[in-house]
Amino acid sequence: MNISMWIAGIAVAAVVGLVAALLRARAQGRLLAAQLEARETELRVLHAAARELLTSVDPARLVAAVERETRRLFSLDRFRMLAVEADPGSQHQLRSFVPAPGEIALAPGEETLLRGIALEKCPVLLHEVGLEDGAGAIRSLMAVPLCLDDRVLGVLAVGSALPKAYTAAQLELLTTLGQQAASALEHARQHQAATVDSLTGLFLRDYFFRRLQEEFHRSARYGAPFALLMLDLDAFKEINDRHGHLVGDRYLRALGPVLRASLRLADLACRYGGDEFCILLPETDGAGGRIIAERIRSAVAELVVDADGTPVRTTASIGLAVHPLHDGGDLKALLRAADQALYRAKRQGRDRVVPWAA
Repeated sequence: MNISMWIAGIAVAAVVGLVAALLRARAQGRLLAAQLEARETELRVLHAAARELLTSVDPARLVAAVERETRRLFSLDRFRMLAVEADPGSQHQLRSFVPAPGEIALAPGEETLLRGIALEKCPVLLHEVGLEDGAGAIRSLMAVPLCLDDRVLGVLAVGSALPKAYTAAQLELLTTLGQQAASALEHARQHQAATVDSLTGLFLRDYFFRRLQEEFHRSARYGAPFALLMLDLDAFKEINDRHGHLVGDRYLRALGPVLRASLRLADLACRYGGDEFCILLPETDGAGGRIIAERIRSAVAELVVDADGTPVRTTASIGLAVHPLHDGGDLKALLRAADQALYRAKRQGRDRVVPWAA
């Protein structure tokens, strides 16, 4: 081999090496770009999740938002977001934040595992776990405690039917999402304590009247009517006198969901005081208000609460007033009209709906 061929061989080898190096660099660049894009997506999801979670005070919407964002971040076959309650024996009991029909029950091993995570307050990543239930097998699991300061509020867990489906980096991502969820849960709890009656689950009077004032101004601006119902339980005092206040409280606790189930999503009900309730029906005229009020009256009449083997029931009288038809542009006048209509319902025999009439 002459020297020119030798030099040419070296040059070819150098070019081949350079091309290989360039290809490797390009591949690494594409990998790095993909990793950066994935990280950017994760950050966008976390930012959007934080914004939505901290503006939501409804537990059902909060849990739904966490599940939606979790599914955007991970491939999963099982989602769990469970509340933790400590019993007198200092054990942690798990329950759904928002019980849903058709919900998959916890497998015995899964319940023990998630309770342990709550007790230890430590994130867990399992590459091979055998959790079997009616919905199939889970092979991989990530779970993090929902902690706020030293308190554990719940557990957030995702599972996959595939082994080794998750990484340590993904566990850190789930931990961040769990921290956001814990802050949102506490915000929702504080809002609920300030706005919701603990016995009936209906809104408190002060919060209700703020919303009523807002609806009054909105109606004045857009010209849409709204209806106001004043509801009083008939002979509720007899329940307390005959069966005791604990049974009366039991009845009121059962009444709250009955009232909510009779209303539309935009309607608001509050415990006005004792056994009297006030209900706001946005964008509702007299005819529509009468239909809803009758639905409520029927539902109350059908409610039966057990008092140690004795069925307890009562009825409701309801007064109806409509803005602007019955108030002349004065919110206090609207409240008086609804209250006077309620008084007439009582005088006319109770268990009835009476619209206000001048």
